[in-house]
Amino acid sequence: MDAQQKAILIDGNSILFRMFYGIRGMASTKGVPTNAIYGFVKLLQQIQTEMRPDYLAVAFDLPEPTFRHKQYDGYKAGRDKMAEELITQLDLMKKLLAEMQVPVLTLAGYEADDIVGTVSKHFAHKSDPVLAQIITGDRDSFQLVEDNIHILYTTTRSGSQFEEIDPAAIDEKYGIAPIELIQVKALMGDTSDNIPGIKGIGEKTALKFVKKYKTVDGLYAHLDDLKGKQKEKVEAGKDSAYLSLFLGRIDIQAPIEIDEDAMKMRDLFNPEVMETLKELEFSSIIRSIERTRGQESAATDQVASVSVPFSSIDSEKDLYFVQLQLSKLDRIAIHFRKEDDCAYLAFSDFKKIWVLDDPKLIARFISEFDDLPNADALAVTGHDLKTLIHDFETYGAQLGNLGFDSYIAAYLLEPTDRRYDLSDLALKYLDRQIVDEETLFGKGKKRKKLAEIEPGVMRAQMAAECQALVDLQEELGTCLEEAGMTQLYRDIEMPLIAVLASMESVGFQIDVDQLKALSQTFETRIHELTDKIYDEAGQTFNINSTKQLGQILFEELQLPAIKKTKTGYSTSVEVLEQLAPYHDIVPDILEYRTITKLDSTYGAGLIKYVDPQTHRVYSHFNQTVTATGRISSSDPNLQNIPVRTDLGREIRKVFIPEGEDRTLLDADYSQIELRVLAHLTGDQNLIDAFIRKEDIHARTASEIFGVPLEAVTREQRSHAKAINFGLIYGKQAFSLGKELGIGRQQAQNYIDMYFARYPKVQAYMEGIVEEAREKGYVTTLFGRRRNIPEIQSRNGMIRKSGERIALNTPIQGTAADIMKMAMIHVYRRLQKESFRSHLILQIHDELIIDAPKDEADDVLALLIEEMENTVQLAVPLVVDAHQGESWYAIK
Repeated sequence: MDAQQKAILIDGNSILFRMFYGIRGMASTKGVPTNAIYGFVKLLQQIQTEMRPDYLAVAFDLPEPTFRHKQYDGYKAGRDKMAEELITQLDLMKKLLAEMQVPVLTLAGYEADDIVGTVSKHFAHKSDPVLAQIITGDRDSFQLVEDNIHILYTTTRSGSQFEEIDPAAIDEKYGIAPIELIQVKALMGDTSDNIPGIKGIGEKTALKFVKKYKTVDGLYAHLDDLKGKQKEKVEAGKDSAYLSLFLGRIDIQAPIEIDEDAMKMRDLFNPEVMETLKELEFSSIIRSIERTRGQESAATDQVASVSVPFSSIDSEKDLYFVQLQLSKLDRIAIHFRKEDDCAYLAFSDFKKIWVLDDPKLIARFISEFDDLPNADALAVTGHDLKTLIHDFETYGAQLGNLGFDSYIAAYLLEPTDRRYDLSDLALKYLDRQIVDEETLFGKGKKRKKLAEIEPGVMRAQMAAECQALVDLQEELGTCLEEAGMTQLYRDIEMPLIAVLASMESVGFQIDVDQLKALSQTFETRIHELTDKIYDEAGQTFNINSTKQLGQILFEELQLPAIKKTKTGYSTSVEVLEQLAPYHDIVPDILEYRTITKLDSTYGAGLIKYVDPQTHRVYSHFNQTVTATGRISSSDPNLQNIPVRTDLGREIRKVFIPEGEDRTLLDADYSQIELRVLAHLTGDQNLIDAFIRKEDIHARTASEIFGVPLEAVTREQRSHAKAINFGLIYGKQAFSLGKELGIGRQQAQNYIDMYFARYPKVQAYMEGIVEEAREKGYVTTLFGRRRNIPEIQSRNGMIRKSGERIALNTPIQGTAADIMKMAMIHVYRRLQKESFRSHLILQIHDELIIDAPKDEADDVLALLIEEMENTVQLAVPLVVDAHQGESWYAIK
């Protein structure tokens, strides 16, 4: 008997929407957004190679109103407007489908649901039925399910995995027939589509009614069976229920032309399509297609296999023989997981994988790792090597030779992504599906512990992830080379890992008694302000509630309502600052907010991070967070301690050296971003000012205001400083004027005078924006690349944002690169010359070292020397350095 034929029908809007929001942002080097298209093409590849249907079609909505909108104006009201980047990809996807010869089905007045519903019924009800499978992320389609119509419902954010919904699945999940789901929706409504349903009736009650009465008609025929408020709700919602029944029913008789011949499955990836995929820069998909077609070697095909062979190490004898083999190697990939008393470790010699799950054997492997005769030459590949360094430290071992980190490499290639899980990278760069953390462990309260995963499953998972590490080294290394970032990766990012790991391990000493006293000061002031605010309001209320605060300010005290939001009055800091002159309560609320935040973050909030034994805080220094390349700090964040308020500065007093015989050293680059600007632009006036060691802000004021340097006023210097830094960040006349408290035209005059004096700065800024528009990215002096898809947006605000990014990134990113190189140089000098001093903090353009007093002078000189000579620019790098008994004292 011949196998039943199969038709796959895709709800195009549903799937493209899910992929747009489920797959991390992607863009071509020309700035074209591609994440949703990438996901959709991956799906089509999966359909062709794995599902192999006989028929294929994709249905899309059209922008004009449907018959449902004509019946009910509120249908789908309140939905956000489709993002510009998604509109762009929708148009491109339709074009690509046309190249693939996949029918794109649309019908004026109808939705994609109606089209796939009608076509699926056509196939299912043929004399020789065809199994229709509908791919969608919309549960509304469940009502279509029958013996020959199944739903492939997407279960992952990327839309790459499905749950097949057949009649049995509906019965198990809901206990009713699929067609009866229409009745359920009519009663409970649907907030996503703004289908009203009956007010106060949820899914549980709706299901109970349908199980008992079958239909909306049946419910109202037995209205007298209901009692009390439930009866009142159902009776009052009758019209709404019948309207919802109309709105929620998929039309399975839409007048769409069904051309089976056009829908017949064919090779989707023809030469024209492959050219388009090249233009979209989908290199991993192209390679995957070529592998499938046998255009690569059998060895590569084996690498792409889902099943990864590995050997388990179950005895000390086995481990000994493996260690003998490792002692002859020059590289190794290591993957480690540890949670409570459970641990798994996988490693590979780039040919074979071994997995350990015996805690004693893992401890021995790690503790003896740096005893291997080739330990110094054995380059380690891993994913997030900084964490692996700390893991090894807990076993008393060092991880010295860092070879390749897929986590860091992926960040460099896509610095705005922020999702660099190993499973994500394997899917993107290797075309390989590895079970992700959420699928394996679950999430939230239902998250399983490592020990709860079946050991066989966990071993296979570790092997698959370790194999991905091996393959990603080659793939990501090639991508870095193509992007011109190999040297940046090798000479800056990789050496920095050890520096940050050391800073995290050393930590920063805290004067705990002083911190507790400071927190008490915060709390006392918060109580004082709370009582004062209550007196001024004439009543008690929740000061932290935007709604209640808005009522007090704008209804009780009748202050002018400057701004409203969808949920009520705005009480943002910007609004409150404008209201400050109107009532004494407003400055008090602003101070209350400031001190509450200080206490929650750096008072009581900081206390919880202090180690009770060492009295230190151990911040995490993040290498893969900022798009410009700057290092960030978290848990606790030591980079955002305020310095413009007395209380904020007081916080720095609690940060002290680790002993009475030690001191803190601080070195801060002077105006590094302006110096980078001078170098990048080559503007001689700007360069000369720095070479002459002039006050750059005073010099700029002198130049643009036409006054002698010695005659520059404080206000003129302040305005010049705002211009110097404002232009780096892409500020226009409106923003600059607002900052300076002057009109837009006057601010524009300042900008014009600035550019007249520094013409090469203007030429550089115009050129870098044009370059970003042409290439889709900008680079720093050291090759760090940032893609800027925003600069191609049809939305003016988004496009302007892209232009500001293009202006700022080369300057701020170059400054960040210089700081990273300085950290590496300082750290290496301290190690090489056997100093007992430790680099403990990097914040913006500043480095802090905890040093013994007897070597402080030498280390301070070293710090200045290394920072000032990190790189040679057209202008000198200048460092301001200080020594003191606390962070407060050195600033």
